[in-house]
Amino acid sequence: MTEVNAATEAGPVAAARSGSSDTPATGPSGNPAVLGLLVFALGSTVLGISLLGFVSAAGQGGSVLPIASAATGVVLLVTTVWAAVEKETFVATVLGAFAGFWLSYTLLVLGLAHNWYGIPLADVNHTVVQFLIGWGIVVLMLDLISLRIPLVFSLILTDAVIAILLLIIAQLTGTTALDRLAGVLVLVFALLGYYAYLSAAWASVGGKPLPMGPPAVGLLPR
Repeated sequence: MTEVNAATEAGPVAAARSGSSDTPATGPSGNPAVLGLLVFALGSTVLGISLLGFVSAAGQGGSVLPIASAATGVVLLVTTVWAAVEKETFVATVLGAFAGFWLSYTLLVLGLAHNWYGIPLADVNHTVVQFLIGWGIVVLMLDLISLRIPLVFSLILTDAVIAILLLIIAQLTGTTALDRLAGVLVLVFALLGYYAYLSAAWASVGGKPLPMGPPAVGLLPR
């Protein structure tokens, strides 16, 4: 994900790496997005498979939790700190936001299953919709800023926004087919996440990054 690093570097970090400052260069730093993309795609994979009905409706939420919490959520939190140390603001924002999503998803599912929050049964459906609306707005905000970085990341986030919208409609209408369609979209952005991971990981060991596409703003008419 070297393209994202380049797009988000600023100030003394960029100067140190380019050698254009009085600050001595310290050599290439690590790329937290390599690990972040891998665990993001992992969590998305199991969620997508679950939405497709591989696990029964009663077990869908819980079947995702071990990976959603212990792997994706916690590891994304670690990579957020890593990115912040590297002064990669937008990378840290994206990783931190998705860490928040997976950890709060875990708390939502466990809390509803065990009635931790005392939410009346009649309000459970709207509670889930409220959760989805909140996170849908967050992902949309990230998507808008991603228009200035390589296209694959905008595709991931746009896909995620559409999937969340479908889940909201499915939750309100009880349409199982929309759940399944959302599952397909989740698997699509998981695949894009794996692709971005391969590009970043390959570059981290000295290879040439895979094509990531130009920023979407560059494709807009002037």
